[in-house]
Amino acid sequence: MRTRLRNTVVVLVATLLAAAAALTAAAPANAVVGGRALAPGQAPYLVSIGRPTHVCGGTVIGATWILTAAHCVDGAAPTDLRVRAGTLTHASGGVLVGVAEVLPHGSCNASAIDYDLALLRLAKALPLGAGIATVPLAANGNDPSTGTARVSGWGATTSGGPLVAAARVVPVPLISRAKCRTEYGATVITDRMLCAGEDAGGKDACQGDGGGPLVLAGVLVGISSWGRGCGQAGYAGVSTRVGALRSWIDAERAGTRLAVSRPAPAGGAPAPGTAG
Repeated sequence: MRTRLRNTVVVLVATLLAAAAALTAAAPANAVVGGRALAPGQAPYLVSIGRPTHVCGGTVIGATWILTAAHCVDGAAPTDLRVRAGTLTHASGGVLVGVAEVLPHGSCNASAIDYDLALLRLAKALPLGAGIATVPLAANGNDPSTGTARVSGWGATTSGGPLVAAARVVPVPLISRAKCRTEYGATVITDRMLCAGEDAGGKDACQGDGGGPLVLAGVLVGISSWGRGCGQAGYAGVSTRVGALRSWIDAERAGTRLAVSRPAPAGGAPAPGTAG
């Protein structure tokens, strides 16, 4: 089975995604694979990123800053993107703002899906406090391997399925990197990755949830990145570890760019499959 990134099917067929979103009224209650409806105010940091229709989730970390996955904005100019905040629906409501700058991590490796992180600087500030809020970032070096985190977004209920109209949330247990490497391979899971999922499967992010938040005890510890299928038994969902890249995030926001190197592709790394 091909590895699936956690954004929507293909940006070039965004018009088809809009039609698919219209069909989501029939989606089962376990959308976002094993999840439930997100309650108002439960994740005020969650945003929808559109090109121009929804392709990925993102997280508010400042009035003018959104954190997402690099694969979500690959090849996008700022004028290609829109961010919708303060709503449970990705296609309406809340506040819609443009993007002034797209800042993918300089070491992002598409073939290995490593350093899968990007910042968006917004064209105007979000009205924090009006149903929109920031979430604290994991500290530099933070590397949790236990506890139950939450994934939220508008992703499909099953691998390759349509988006849901209203956001969902699902609790997922974190697992150790060592265990995750037994699932995917020792060279595939890097130190920049964080894994969460149940052995039996059934709870996971899916296509459309990419770039969205993985939150543990009120702290943003990960950014939804990739996985083998969606909620597939024996394969955890993989997120970009915020604690591993916190210094880069802080430097970019401060305007003091860090020197980064582009690593060689990891042996046996997953090749991006159908965008998800």
